[in-house]
Amino acid sequence: MASLDPRDIVVAFDMDGTLLDADNNVIGGQETVDALGRLQERGCTMAIGTGRLDHDIICAGERFGLHFANRISQHGAVRVSGGRIEAELLDPASALAIFERIEHAPVRIEINTVSNRYWTSERDPSFPKELYDSHIIKSDMRELIRCQPVVLFLVVGDAADLEPIARMVNEAYRDVQAVMSSATSLELMPRGVSKGAALAKMYAGKRIFAIGDAPNDFEMFGKAERSYLVSDVACPVDVVREPSILEALRDIERYLA
Repeated sequence: MASLDPRDIVVAFDMDGTLLDADNNVIGGQETVDALGRLQERGCTMAIGTGRLDHDIICAGERFGLHFANRISQHGAVRVSGGRIEAELLDPASALAIFERIEHAPVRIEINTVSNRYWTSERDPSFPKELYDSHIIKSDMRELIRCQPVVLFLVVGDAADLEPIARMVNEAYRDVQAVMSSATSLELMPRGVSKGAALAKMYAGKRIFAIGDAPNDFEMFGKAERSYLVSDVACPVDVVREPSILEALRDIERYLA
């Protein structure tokens, strides 16, 4: 496809399970970093779409020598472009009502603002680590919800405890959506937020090549010209399946050759 102009190409990829493993090591090692660098040098735009906070995208760019001019974090709820930040926030009244309905459930509740994570007690040491630790211990979550720009709730627990919460939120709150981001984590965020919606806003008219591993990447696939799934999960979208991000990047390089 020699007619493709790399300057029109956006290579969008997920972070956890796609770029990084559970220990924050790059999947595919230096070969993956080199492949990303080659695509960027050719003029392609690199875009991370992640559930993490924006600071981890900055850290990832510094670690791998990549420039992320536009950044998509918190599943698309927070977008940074051209020195400006845009965020979709939970309505305080809805957030407070949900918190009061789930605070005594056998789950762990964490709250994200645009820039920080808040929780009432320290995480288990085995919990995945961030590249930049922005957490703040806060005993009064109600005060936080009233006074801070809350983006989402991360609710951690067993699936049997999370599924009723997800049903309750999706049925009772028209402005909030509940999304299972893993078998043990549920995220409550403004309805309509997704990585795919963020890509469409930030890269209108661009040709998107998307790489992901989990259901919360499927909306991103729906906006892409070519999508790569680097896991064995079932997917309703037409995708190219590859063992890892490294093979996906190599295929993109061949596609652009």
